[in-house]
Amino acid sequence: MEFIAFCLLSFLAVVTLILESNSILKYIYIPSTFIFLIIVRLQAFYYNGFEIDIITYTTEMQSSLVLESFYYIREFIFWFTIRLLYWLTESPFFTFIILDFLWITLLIKSTKKIKSNNLGHGVILVLMTSFPFLFGYENIYRQFFATIVLLYAYSCINYNYFKSVVLFLISVFTHNLMLFVLPIFVIKKFYKFNLKDRSVISFLISISYILLLPFFLNLKSFDTTQVDLSLLYLVLFSSLMIFFMFKFKQNVLNLIKNLPSLFPSCIIILGLSIIGHEMITERISMILIIFLIYDFYFYTSKITKKTTRLSLRLALLFLFTVPVFLFESSLKFLF
Repeated sequence: MEFIAFCLLSFLAVVTLILESNSILKYIYIPSTFIFLIIVRLQAFYYNGFEIDIITYTTEMQSSLVLESFYYIREFIFWFTIRLLYWLTESPFFTFIILDFLWITLLIKSTKKIKSNNLGHGVILVLMTSFPFLFGYENIYRQFFATIVLLYAYSCINYNYFKSVVLFLISVFTHNLMLFVLPIFVIKKFYKFNLKDRSVISFLISISYILLLPFFLNLKSFDTTQVDLSLLYLVLFSSLMIFFMFKFKQNVLNLIKNLPSLFPSCIIILGLSIIGHEMITERISMILIIFLIYDFYFYTSKITKKTTRLSLRLALLFLFTVPVFLFESSLKFLF
C-alpha cells in the first residue's frame, strides 16, 4: 500500500509540474502528502514496517523528560520534544503524526517568500519523493527534522536575519550535524559582507570543517542509511559544478548568487571523499542535496521559457526520485 501511495504521489508531482497548477499543488498534492505520511506511520507502527530508527525513537520517547546524559543534552531540542509529545499523547503513532505535520508546515513556509507565477514555490513536488527525503521521514528522522528546520532558516535569511540565526541554532541542537551547513548560510548572507567576501569566508569555514573532522567524529556517532552513495554524491556535485561553471563562465559570482549551496557543498563533499570517511560523507550529502534542490528549483523559476523550465524541473524530479526504485535499501521502506 505504501509503495502504491508513493508511486501515486510521484505521478501527481509530474502532472502538477507539467500543468504548473497552483490549485493542484494546494488542494490535491499537499493534502496527499499528509495522507501518504499517515500511511507511512501506519506501516511502521501497525504493519511491521522496516523503519529501524523509527522503532528506536519509539523506545527513546518513552523515557523520562529529564535528559540524563550528554548524548541527549547536546541535541536536547529533539529528545525533549519527542518525549514531551509522547507524554501528552501516550502514542508513538500520534507523536510522529504531530512531528510530520510540523515539518511539512515548515517546508511549505520555506517557499512562501518565493514569488512566481510559474509554480516557483512548488519545490515540495521535487523534494517529497526524492531519496534524501524518503530516507529522512522513513528512517534517519532526527537528522531529517533538523534539516527541514534549517531549510526554513535558509529561506528566511534575506528577510529576517535574526530569525534565521535563531532557527539555525535550533536545528543544530536538534541534530549537531547541521553545523556543516554553516558555509551555505554564510555564502548566502553574512551580515554586511559582499558576495565575494562571503565566498572567501565560506571557503575557509568549509576547509576548517574538513580539517577538524577527526575531532568531530570522536564526539558523534553515525549510522548509515543502508546504502553507500558517497561516490555518487561526489560525481553529482562535481558534475553540476563543472556544468554551471561553464554556463556562468562570464561571471562566476552570478553562479554563486543563483546557486549559493553548490560551491560550499562541492568543497565539503570533495574534502570528505579525500579523507575517505564514507559514512559521514553519505549523511552530510543527504543534507546538502536538499539545499541544492531548493536552490536549483528556485533558479528554474527565473527561467521565462516554459519548455526549458519544465525540462529542468522534471529532470530534477526524476534524478532524485528514480534512485528510490533502484536500490533495495530504499524499496524496503515502501513494502
